[in-house]
Amino acid sequence: MSAVKFECRSLGFPCEWALRAGSKAEIVERVREHARCAHNMGELSTDLLVKVEHAIVPA
Repeated sequence: MSAVKFECRSLGFPCEWALRAGSKAEIVERVREHARCAHNMGELSTDLLVKVEHAIVPA
């Protein structure tokens, strides 16, 4: 399994948070936590989760 990365700003947020992980599933879980803590968001909508999936790229 190859590493993948995600940057919060890729979704249009003025945020420098980024991470690298071993799988898309790990990134999605960490994005949920980040959205809750840093952006005061509750459950992420299906639409936003799709955008997160598309913003995950090879590291």
